[in-house]
Amino acid sequence: MIGFLLLWACGSPAGPSPTPLDQASKNSSDQLFSAQLGMAHFRRAELKPVFGQKLPYENYTLRPISLQIFTDFRISGALYEPKAAGPHPGFLMAHGHFGEGKSSGEAQAPAHALAAQGYVVLALDTPGVEEGDRPNRQIHFEAGAANRSHIEASGSTAMALQLHGLQAGLDYLESREDTPWVAAGGASGGAVQAFYLAQIDPRPKALVLASFVPMPRVERTGGCGCDWLPLGWPSNLVTALEIPSLWMSEGAEKAPKGLGALGRFLTLAGPHGFERPMIEETVSWLGTLHRLATPRALPEHLPHAPATTLASQDIGGAGIQDVVWTTPQKASE
Repeated sequence: MIGFLLLWACGSPAGPSPTPLDQASKNSSDQLFSAQLGMAHFRRAELKPVFGQKLPYENYTLRPISLQIFTDFRISGALYEPKAAGPHPGFLMAHGHFGEGKSSGEAQAPAHALAAQGYVVLALDTPGVEEGDRPNRQIHFEAGAANRSHIEASGSTAMALQLHGLQAGLDYLESREDTPWVAAGGASGGAVQAFYLAQIDPRPKALVLASFVPMPRVERTGGCGCDWLPLGWPSNLVTALEIPSLWMSEGAEKAPKGLGALGRFLTLAGPHGFERPMIEETVSWLGTLHRLATPRALPEHLPHAPATTLASQDIGGAGIQDVVWTTPQKASE
């Protein structure tokens, strides 16, 4: 096991709650940030989930899932489901830039660990990875520059596109009715997505941010262009968080400014990613927030399913330029 150093900062999730914002002001702030991201430049479609073959594990199963987020535009995912009857806690897993999406070790290892604890886990691809790696879907690094430019010219952002995918994941978990409590998280770029998701959607009840990077992420801080936001965007987003959050650094980042009593910061020295010490801390920390999961000892070696077994057969034929609109969608549409 990788050695690690624990550094506490800013209290624990069980600590006193900060004074909540006036709800009308909170809603207004969420709507403003959503508008700044350009969320309304995409028009959501019916989910119509499509499932693949189940892979059996000791107390849960794993299978591919495909969700339609826009008309004829689907994203792939991996769905981990406990064999026992619910209710179950849910976890929405976003992925970073590790060369893969839902099948990456940084997504699979914590997902398997949480599924073994009794969580329903949904790990989702961003457009442009794994079976979605097509020229008309790519948003990452240099290969996605043209599509990102088209999105930005339309008045939106690549982050908005990614957040629509995660919101579709929340829609699916909500539709199950056996996941009354859902957390969200991921490593690196996945932490960025989960953090912004919590700013525009009240459904995540907790955040797990592994190997997090500076936020808001702008061009001068590096990383993939799909995470960048223009200079001058809100800088008080950490302060605005009103849900428990776990921030784990491999040593590159210090505790974020404005982290309140509901936030917990740890340094767990090791590689950039979602390594075993961070997984163990995640399982323990989430377990303090609810009583839906059954505590189990983690196996010495967490499973890893081949990417081919998690691939969705249908991701639709539409490309990014087909689904981003120059005219924002109205609430009544």
